[in-house]
Amino acid sequence: MSENVEAVSERAQFCGKADPRDLATFFSRARAVDSQVAVKLLSRGKALAAYVAVLAPATLLDAMPTVLGMRAVPLENSAHIDTVVEASALLDRLARIEDEGLKLTLPPVTVNAAWAGITPPLSGWQLQGSIDAETLRRTAKEGMDAVDQALPQNPGHAVLDTVRSRIWSSPLPGFEMPIPAGVAFAAEVLGFLPSKSMDAVSVYTADGWVRLNAPGGYVLARV
Repeated sequence: MSENVEAVSERAQFCGKADPRDLATFFSRARAVDSQVAVKLLSRGKALAAYVAVLAPATLLDAMPTVLGMRAVPLENSAHIDTVVEASALLDRLARIEDEGLKLTLPPVTVNAAWAGITPPLSGWQLQGSIDAETLRRTAKEGMDAVDQALPQNPGHAVLDTVRSRIWSSPLPGFEMPIPAGVAFAAEVLGFLPSKSMDAVSVYTADGWVRLNAPGGYVLARV
């Protein structure tokens, strides 16, 4: 691990209405997909955005889509934070945050994550329509089943990456514009989808990105 981005602020003071347990759950779900998952923390003003990569290309030739999950929490005071750290380090600090007056001390060690060098737009999003939660859940399950069935016993990383790239880069059904099916996988594994299967999830686009506004958080993908 090596330093790649300097945190401008060493602490983030959570607003009283923020629930650190929600953020901890978000990071824990991301770690269930990747035990070494990195988190990009980005703040502007009184809001802190936390990004994780559920899917990302391993090489320049990899067809895997970049699919991120994002949660935002309000801050008590304006802060300027731009850093990438391990989720495990943040979970350790979130476990003690209520005893420390909702002050999140940022981990001193940063990590490299290729996907973190490209941040989705903060503005300019245009509503394109919506997708029902059942379509997303079904696509996620079918994709996960297809990955399991396509893999040989004890596959290597190269085979695993090839299979996952093919399945999760395929178009999401039920929507006119091409959206990678990986957004459904991210929404499901991160627990973002609404409880009722027919509830709609709004879809926005901006500057080569698509964003799903789900009840539990945001899913963003490069398109």
